[in-house]
Amino acid sequence: MKSSSRIRLLTYMALFIALYVVLEYAGMFIPFLQMPQGGSIELYWIPVFVASYMLGWQYGVIVAVVSWVVSFILGIPMYFVKPMQILLDYIAPLVVCGLASLYFKGKYKYYVGVTIAMVLKYVSQVLSGVYYWPPEDSVAGSSAAWIYSLGYNAWYNLATLVVCIILVPLLMKRLEKTNLKID
Repeated sequence: MKSSSRIRLLTYMALFIALYVVLEYAGMFIPFLQMPQGGSIELYWIPVFVASYMLGWQYGVIVAVVSWVVSFILGIPMYFVKPMQILLDYIAPLVVCGLASLYFKGKYKYYVGVTIAMVLKYVSQVLSGVYYWPPEDSVAGSSAAWIYSLGYNAWYNLATLVVCIILVPLLMKRLEKTNLKID
């Protein structure tokens, strides 16, 4: 890769990381986007999906993970209980969303890739909810924990999916017309 291509790639990655952090931070101040016990309509997945499609899945994963690290360093609130909970609530969703461009290559790649990524993200967060965030008066892994986690995580993941399924294809079609290349 030429030096100018490397600089362009790093610039795009920095842009997507910055967009992720700004959208995550801005989302904290919009009350109707927030769930009472964590989770929200997560607009910050849009730059991760765009990075995956524009730069490739490898860089999509890097952008996602580095964005999360930068958010952590900047003090954006996150909830940590145990290492496995961190993996299920944060790391796995970041990786599966960064991999969006890898899931499907056909005509509807943006719709299918974003949907698969969001479903895998939902599954990961449901598992975290079942084992690390059960409702009061229930035991981790119980049927009450499953029902609660499935419902609690469904609405905001579904809302995020709808927003991303609308905006990511629109943004990608527009970016394709600008002919921005990383060569």
